[in-house]
Amino acid sequence: MNNTEIEERGHDNLNRKLMLLVAIILSGFHIYTASFGILPGYAQSSIHWTLVGTFIILIKPLKHKLGKFIDVLIILFLFYGTYHQIKLQEMMIYSAGIFSKQDIIVSIISIVIALEIARRLIGNILPGLAILFLVYALFGNKLIGILKTTRLSINRVAPYLFTSSDGLFGQTLLVSAQFIFLFVLFGSILNLTGAGEFFVNMAFSLTGRSKGGPAQAAIYSSMLMGTINGSGAANVVTTGTFTIPLMKKVGFRPSTSGAIEAVASSGGQIMPPVMGAVAFLMSELTGIEYAKIAKAALVPAMLYYFTLSMSVFILSRKHNIEPVPEEQMTNFKETIKKGWLYFSPLITLVYLLATGYSAQKSALGGIIVSLVVGIILNRENMTLKNLIDALYDGAMGIAPIAAACILAGVIMGVINLTGLGLKISGILEMLAGGRLLLGLVLAMLTSLVLGMGLPTSAAYMILAVLVAPAIINMGASMMSAHLFILYYGALSTITPPVALSTFAAAGIAGADIWETGVDAMKLAAAGFIIPFIFVYSPELLLDGTFWGIVISLITALLGCTIIAISLSGWFLKNLTRLSRILLFPAGIMLIVSNPLIINIVGLIFASVILLFENKALFKNKGSIF
Repeated sequence: MNNTEIEERGHDNLNRKLMLLVAIILSGFHIYTASFGILPGYAQSSIHWTLVGTFIILIKPLKHKLGKFIDVLIILFLFYGTYHQIKLQEMMIYSAGIFSKQDIIVSIISIVIALEIARRLIGNILPGLAILFLVYALFGNKLIGILKTTRLSINRVAPYLFTSSDGLFGQTLLVSAQFIFLFVLFGSILNLTGAGEFFVNMAFSLTGRSKGGPAQAAIYSSMLMGTINGSGAANVVTTGTFTIPLMKKVGFRPSTSGAIEAVASSGGQIMPPVMGAVAFLMSELTGIEYAKIAKAALVPAMLYYFTLSMSVFILSRKHNIEPVPEEQMTNFKETIKKGWLYFSPLITLVYLLATGYSAQKSALGGIIVSLVVGIILNRENMTLKNLIDALYDGAMGIAPIAAACILAGVIMGVINLTGLGLKISGILEMLAGGRLLLGLVLAMLTSLVLGMGLPTSAAYMILAVLVAPAIINMGASMMSAHLFILYYGALSTITPPVALSTFAAAGIAGADIWETGVDAMKLAAAGFIIPFIFVYSPELLLDGTFWGIVISLITALLGCTIIAISLSGWFLKNLTRLSRILLFPAGIMLIVSNPLIINIVGLIFASVILLFENKALFKNKGSIF
């Protein structure tokens, strides 16, 4: 080994130790503030970003001959920027919004560093978008028409973004600092205890004896882990490592295996109680109680997973995928007997949230119970080294989210400073001509495009400012409008061309990313339709009379089944293309809650098509089960 190799290895070891140290400090800081009360928002956010930014610099060093020197300067400035931020905010009441030259320089450098750090980790899309918004703020006065702004100089824009509650260290990053990291850490520690493997084994023991059982196991284990995890792609990597090889082994195509995992993992962001921490963010932005948001989101999320499960059920029979051999099966009773304690962290979390504890205290309670459960059930794995590795995983999980959130702060700051949010909402309303349905279509397309490449939480924050006001003005309720954009923000992670969850799943499956993306779009079809339905039919958000809600649930389940049959193209035999096309609107008619006559027509229409396709339906000795 030559001197250069020895030097590089020594540097790598030092870097690894520094990463672990930062991960420990980051976790300790958030556990401390969750225990004894968070700091003022600007302090909580800036300290959070300094630690996360330092961690990102360490894991993504600059590849340049001066890279080490530049990275050290950036880290030093991160710490100084936090000091300056806290000092400036404390003096703000005396300065009356007048900033010194030093304040302006620190603000500009902080923005540039945020762009660079985010670029290293999450690529060029969001930094490019943030730069586009900054250019608009500085030169928007040269435009004509509705998008023209007043003249804004860098001396005005930079300090505003540095100090405002809408800027770098404002509302968007604060959500990462207050809520999301604790839930990411909760997921990492829960996984350390063996809970992730238990959830997979439990789902596998329940579904393995049916055709396509591993795919059903993938759906429900990913759902359980996904609601805690703040990233669909991270959830794919966590559970997909177990489930995708199993699906391929029993006969699913690689692209289908990856697609099932990607769709299931992304759906965790819309599944209560945690919804990837977005439920708490939505509560902050809308003023609606968390419990009401979780209640309203429950049925649409159940329909999403029901349709995915039904599609897998039908595909398994269409391609005659065999059950898992009996000798490879795990016994459900034995699995539950050995691991029932793994439910206690989730039960603790839900109980604390339901009884009025803050999200931070609830997540902390879940973390503590997870550690206790790990010591009881998996003591040999609960070593100090593994615990530190779990803290490292938590830092890795929050890094892309925090990087996206700080740039989302830049975008939201520019939107509020220039009034662009009102202008875009006005443009959407103008293009829709005040027609809600057309407005929802435009909102869907805008949400999918703006959400590409972003964590769900960051996508939601941007969309809540740009898109939600427009569809509220056109007649949607506050709840349905914000759930609408949340759905498409989550689905953007499986929507080509930039589909992070699909890319991660395709990599594990060894499948073509475009083929996997197309399969994922088919399997997630209900997710693209249901938001339109609940905007018009509040019964799906559990808002209505008791019998109205019951009937809506029954018809929606039937509708989702018909859609699954349409997309899969099989019901006892392969269906013709015409029948598949006709079944799709019939399924939608069943999901629509009002008026009831539409449900009846949809049911009759679907029944006639299926009977015509298979006239021997009732004579067939086989069974779809």
